[in-house]
Amino acid sequence: MPRIHDVLFRDEDHWRSHAYQVAIHSTRMCNLGFVVRGYGVLEVNGNSYELGPGCFYQISPPGSRMKFSTDEADPLLYIAVHFDYRLVQWEGMDMSSKESGSAIPMPHMLALDAVSEVEEQFRRLHQLWNGKQPGYEWRSRILLMELLDGIERKQAAPSLAVLRAEEAIRKAMEHIHAHYKQPVNRDQMARNCSMSVSYFALLFKKIAGYSYVNYVHKVRMDKAKILLRSGLAPISEVAFEVGYQDPLYFSKLFSREVGLSPREYRKG
Repeated sequence: MPRIHDVLFRDEDHWRSHAYQVAIHSTRMCNLGFVVRGYGVLEVNGNSYELGPGCFYQISPPGSRMKFSTDEADPLLYIAVHFDYRLVQWEGMDMSSKESGSAIPMPHMLALDAVSEVEEQFRRLHQLWNGKQPGYEWRSRILLMELLDGIERKQAAPSLAVLRAEEAIRKAMEHIHAHYKQPVNRDQMARNCSMSVSYFALLFKKIAGYSYVNYVHKVRMDKAKILLRSGLAPISEVAFEVGYQDPLYFSKLFSREVGLSPREYRKG
């Protein structure tokens, strides 16, 4: 059973006053939240998680080491809930409870597909808690439990929306293979798939095995290998044919990915 201590909206003023970084050596309670806008990094006990619009995070158990960092150009704006929770036990008609020191059984970060629905729930919780109307504490507690239950169910059972999102990712991969010569912008592709950029990036890497940018490079390099081995076109022409306007940049990427320069690869 959760007991809420505060519900906060972390905005630009918060980050300016903390020089765009907040670190706590040992947390005193649990912390979860939802990113409304901006980008940043969350570190929990040495593990890093990239945060962006549509991301849910949780930091538990109490005593965890955590650090938030963001950038002045696009600071992380999020709604945070600070709480602890107690384990309830019944013996006949008698109830007892004790504070739990265990972690919440959820990942530290989830990129959600139902962004608008979850954001609305977090905004209602923030408004309810800070309005301080009669009964706000127990009503906020119920809303938090419903919110966590909904996120847990979405995590446990892929919805039709998730299945559709995965199909959209596969179509995005097909689009890259068909149009690798053209600029293939990740943010635009995410919009084409009706996803937040963070959710698109996470799902793309899960399905493709590469980040979006690295997958584009991989497809282009595979095409470049075919051109280098099958003809005598200048390196600059090969670079242009696979989508790179700068031959030096192409050669640098090729050498990094393949371990040989384009000329060495052609000779081999």
